[in-house]
Amino acid sequence: MTKLNETEIKKRLQKLSNYERVLYPLLKERSYKLRKKIQFLEEENRRLRGENKQMEKIQLELEELREMVYGKKQRERMNEKVPLPAKDSRKGEMPSQKRSPESYRRTIPDEKEITGEIRLEIDVCSDCGGKLTDTKEHIGYREDLEDLNLLLKNAKKVTKRIIESGYCNHCKKRKKVAEIPKQLVEIGRNTKAMIVYLHVLLGLSHKETEEHLNVRYGFNISEGMISRSLEEQSDLLRPYYRKIYQDLLNEKGCHYDESGWDVQTGGEGNHVWVKTGVESDLALFWFGKSRGKGVAEKLRGNLNEGNVRNQVGISDDYGAYRNMFINHQLCWAHPHRKLRDLAESGVLKDPVLKHCRVVYEKFAQLYESARKAKEKFDSNGYKTKEEKNDEERKLSDLFDKITVPDKKDPDKLRRIRKSLAARKDRYFTFLRIEGIPLDNNKAERSLRRVVLKRKKSFGSRSQKGANVLSILYSVVFSIYWSHPPEEFFERYQEALELFEAATQGSNLF
Repeated sequence: MTKLNETEIKKRLQKLSNYERVLYPLLKERSYKLRKKIQFLEEENRRLRGENKQMEKIQLELEELREMVYGKKQRERMNEKVPLPAKDSRKGEMPSQKRSPESYRRTIPDEKEITGEIRLEIDVCSDCGGKLTDTKEHIGYREDLEDLNLLLKNAKKVTKRIIESGYCNHCKKRKKVAEIPKQLVEIGRNTKAMIVYLHVLLGLSHKETEEHLNVRYGFNISEGMISRSLEEQSDLLRPYYRKIYQDLLNEKGCHYDESGWDVQTGGEGNHVWVKTGVESDLALFWFGKSRGKGVAEKLRGNLNEGNVRNQVGISDDYGAYRNMFINHQLCWAHPHRKLRDLAESGVLKDPVLKHCRVVYEKFAQLYESARKAKEKFDSNGYKTKEEKNDEERKLSDLFDKITVPDKKDPDKLRRIRKSLAARKDRYFTFLRIEGIPLDNNKAERSLRRVVLKRKKSFGSRSQKGANVLSILYSVVFSIYWSHPPEEFFERYQEALELFEAATQGSNLF
């Protein structure tokens, strides 16, 4: 290597100094521009990530709305590497099974039910005319209705009623043996009961009820008369309705739920509420109410009434129910369904979708373990209290793990986790009070008939009509769910007799 002298070194240092003086400002400016560009790209990246999350949220909401409007449809999942989670048997989505031949056969009728006999005898061969020997009897049955024309003729009966009256010279008044109806022709109690059965239990509209009575029974009636009969029946059933309300106050626990129900004019609200008992099949419906907490508290009853203070309220996580019950059991089925919908979503991208499936499967396993623990607790299967407490701690630890947020969580999953963590204690009431369900399915099933009715009637015309439905639905379904179907009309007449007893057996029909 050549050794530089002092002069050469000074020249080279001067040259470097000149380069530095010229290049440094250029490099500094270039560095500043690059930093600004990096900052802009970072902000753009944050904005796009935010838009992506917002778009994901909107797509999930649109998917929920589509399912609400059109129902769930089979989604095409081509090239899926991860299989869909197993269907939930609690929703009736059981794997298809081959039906046995017995399922297509009717049960043999009882001898008391047989109304006639036909004997088809044979003595000679139909081909050659020879005499037959060793004859055998092959017994079978045919179930059918009576001749339809005969049924139609006998279904309707008309009774001519003659009520005598006379003038009392002493009292100076005309006395009657019974109250004379204002209408010359009135509808009998059996027809009114049938109107309630068709309109409420079968969910027929006014027009369909009118056609049914006309075609099946030859009974002509107007839609206005149907409305009038329903209103009259609701008035007569008020004592039984109040009895249902009082009986539910003394239950160990009650289910609560609400749904939409429009009232066209003068309504107190556009919702219907239901309250059902844990120990019985009684149900209380309130139509045309708001969705506020005040309605829920009124439906629950005063804390000093019956067993309300110790009663367990079972509901979903709707805000109106929070802090309303001293003992509160939140429904496990609701987060289970929400997580399942995320696991089966058609809008989430593959990595996020797989993550949601893992969370769903963990919760589904925990849900199943909780159901088994409840069954064991209710059947006194735990030998000691410590054994039961250990089981509860295990379930609680698994529950805690599911509520821990993850960076892969979409916004909806993050909200589900947060809700579960915030009200964790209310999900385990079923292990502290015996006989309490861990889901709110009973109330949801009770509202199913209302939802079907809403699709036909689109709600009530007025609050008065909503009040009529509140009484009729409460009484009719409480009777229907509490007794065998064939006893419905008998039990319904017994419900009417409460009013007759209150009015000292006056002639109301």
